[in-house]
Amino acid sequence: MELKTINAELLAKMFKQGTVELNKNKGLVDSLNVFPVPDGDTGTNMSLTMNSAIEGLTKQSFETVEEVSKSISKGSLMGARGNSGVILSQIFRGFAKGCKGKTELTSTDLCIAFKDAADTAYSAVLKPVEGTILTVIRKIADKSMEYVHEDLELVDLMKLLIKIGEETLELTPEYLPVLKQAGVVDAGGKGLICILQGCLDAMQGVESSFDAIKTEEESIMPAQNIINTDDIEFAYCTEFIIEGDSMNGQELRQIIEKMGDSMVFVQDDDLIKVHVHTNNPGTALEEALKYGSLKKVKIENMRDQHSTIIEGAHDQDKLADKVEDKKDVNAELPYEEDYGFIGVAMGDGFVNIFKDLGIHGSITGGQTMNPSTEDFMKEIANCPSKHIFIFPNNSNIIMAANQAKELSDKDVYVIPSKTMPQCITAMLEFDRDKSADENYQAMVQSLSNVKTIQITYSVRNTTFNDLAIEKDDYLAVADGEIKGVGKEIKNVILDSIKNTINDDSEILSLYYGSDVTKQDAEEIVDVISEAYPELEIDIYSGGQPIYYYVCSIE
Repeated sequence: MELKTINAELLAKMFKQGTVELNKNKGLVDSLNVFPVPDGDTGTNMSLTMNSAIEGLTKQSFETVEEVSKSISKGSLMGARGNSGVILSQIFRGFAKGCKGKTELTSTDLCIAFKDAADTAYSAVLKPVEGTILTVIRKIADKSMEYVHEDLELVDLMKLLIKIGEETLELTPEYLPVLKQAGVVDAGGKGLICILQGCLDAMQGVESSFDAIKTEEESIMPAQNIINTDDIEFAYCTEFIIEGDSMNGQELRQIIEKMGDSMVFVQDDDLIKVHVHTNNPGTALEEALKYGSLKKVKIENMRDQHSTIIEGAHDQDKLADKVEDKKDVNAELPYEEDYGFIGVAMGDGFVNIFKDLGIHGSITGGQTMNPSTEDFMKEIANCPSKHIFIFPNNSNIIMAANQAKELSDKDVYVIPSKTMPQCITAMLEFDRDKSADENYQAMVQSLSNVKTIQITYSVRNTTFNDLAIEKDDYLAVADGEIKGVGKEIKNVILDSIKNTINDDSEILSLYYGSDVTKQDAEEIVDVISEAYPELEIDIYSGGQPIYYYVCSIE
């Protein structure tokens, strides 16, 4: 049976099934993520964006494809996470333009909607990079224009467009050397193909339940563990939404675009969505506040792939001593009227450490389990303090925290901490006798005083920067750069410390993970002490997954 038009019901099913297919392949897409930074979250961010986009489709019925596409556009804009999620939301925004005034879509209408989708996505990105999701949607749009005047059967048309998309995806390593180096195709482009394949499935009668949309996924170890991110110029992926009346978007865009790169700027009615990679996220947010209220804020430090997760209540006394030695902070850090603190944590020990530091609001999360903007909003709502500081403690979570800052009417500061050691150092810098702005500046500046080394393993054989790496080799990653590799974990740790330490280094804190015994960790400490007798070394049970050890050097 030929399909000649797409009505509102079918278009809604297409978006839902596209979400199902993306969720099935979320782990695969994450594993491909090496550009613009190897933070391993493209699939997760696109999936969360899609889940937000289709949420409205389950709550009401629609009479026209215009209504469906507007709902998808709005939902994806509000729920967009990460660079890929923001660009995806702009693809949907452009698609909605092509659906304007339409009750149903013909093949001609669908071709035009794809063209609008590509044009809108490109216009939203300040400096479009070829070899990404943008290239894939552009090639699809260009192909669609070849059929714009033909009355095609829609399933056949979609198959043709997906085919050109897949062919373009296979060529993305030719556009971006980092993809060829890692032996992968572009993650965002792959995610888009998954969505389109799901749309095609719906056009052919496939329909999955909403539960499947939320739960179906495949977990695959990431390729980006082996990628060097030392040359990242702008560290903080910053996203926010501004809400206000009669906002001068162009003026704000000119200000923000000078602060970094990878900028996506979208103005839609009373909302402005901004994504930018910058070294000064706080400045960008302060400028944004001049134009309206912030509704969603998310900041991530892109040089670090995973958060340091700290737990183990039996280490509290040692940390408390460290707090007192570092600063005149006593045991009574109350849930104050003036200052409140929220930190992302995993495990009871982590929560208890936070409490010792004065962080009373705790959100469960970390790598592979990123809290949503809504999670932050709930914790912000529960905090009665006048000024609220948030510690994401993971590069993939900072943007969600910033989204929450934008959405909240409270005075929220996001400290762009990417590891647990950075969070600890920042909290030790806090001085309640200073203003909120002064504390924010001091805490952000303190993050650079901490060097974090994370010990994990390689998921494949590869060569990187003339360094031969075999599958299951131990890897030491410090601030996104490989500092050691080998088959003996003790040697890898010593190499990484040697390549990270400097003359100013005084203290090394070792957090051992869930796959490491205390005895093994103590043996590692003995090895480090023998090699570096001048260092003061502390050991804690971290309990973190993925990383055998996390070392902080100050």
